[in-house]
Amino acid sequence: MHRAQRRFLAVNAVPLAVGVVLSCAAGLAAAPVYGRSTLGIVWGILQLGVFVGSVWWYEDHSTRVCDPLEQSLTSGMPLAGAPDVSPTDEAWR
Repeated sequence: MHRAQRRFLAVNAVPLAVGVVLSCAAGLAAAPVYGRSTLGIVWGILQLGVFVGSVWWYEDHSTRVCDPLEQSLTSGMPLAGAPDVSPTDEAWR
């Protein structure tokens, strides 16, 4: 398992575990936080935000690691097997 996958699972497992504890303790989840919002509702919204953010981070990280074009742009090295001059540039010579 890759480091990014472990990080993704850890970031999402902690809020999930707290959510399970809150769902088991109805009195704690029903504690008012702000106005009519309860701790359970606020935690659910925060958990959704963490999940969406971690999915965005994981997808961005995976794309950068796996995409050869992105690797060549960040490393400054040309792609292997790619000619120095594109075919469209050769026509103008």
